[in-house]
Amino acid sequence: MSSDDHAMPDGWMATGTPDRQTVTSDWLAIDPPSIDGVTIKEIRPVATSNGYLTEVFRDEWGLDPSPVGQVFQRTMYPGAVTGWHAHKVTLDRLFCCAGSVRISLYDGRKASPSFGTVWHKILGALRPAIVIIPPGVWHGVTALGPEIALLLNLVDKAYAYDAPDHWRLPPDTEQIPYKLV
Repeated sequence: MSSDDHAMPDGWMATGTPDRQTVTSDWLAIDPPSIDGVTIKEIRPVATSNGYLTEVFRDEWGLDPSPVGQVFQRTMYPGAVTGWHAHKVTLDRLFCCAGSVRISLYDGRKASPSFGTVWHKILGALRPAIVIIPPGVWHGVTALGPEIALLLNLVDKAYAYDAPDHWRLPPDTEQIPYKLV
């Protein structure tokens, strides 16, 4: 489509805003995270003779240099919301392998070039992706659709039972300019 195709059509009684490109012709997303340090990789499932195989994380993808210290899963009932949370030192790597979720991020790092930015991504079994969330970025997850969502987290540092690296805010906090509920 040329730039002329996005000019205002003559003779319309109402005006609007043309859609921006969101995917390439190969259906790869054009949606770079607007929060500094956040990376995302869309992942293509591979059809097999008895289902699908989906890689979740590989070092050679170069998404981040941190090790994997622990992997855990979280099931979320339809409509469930985690609430806002952030970590002081832990890096999260979120992957939804069943159902679908909306991951919402807020950059609360005052020294970040994207401080104050809100970003969202819908992902799940039908559109697999892994989202890398650095420390200091607030995030919340909402389960979408009628089925249970299954979320994997491949953190760089294992959960410390005696001193959890979790800072929490309610889903409707006034401190973040987006309500999860």
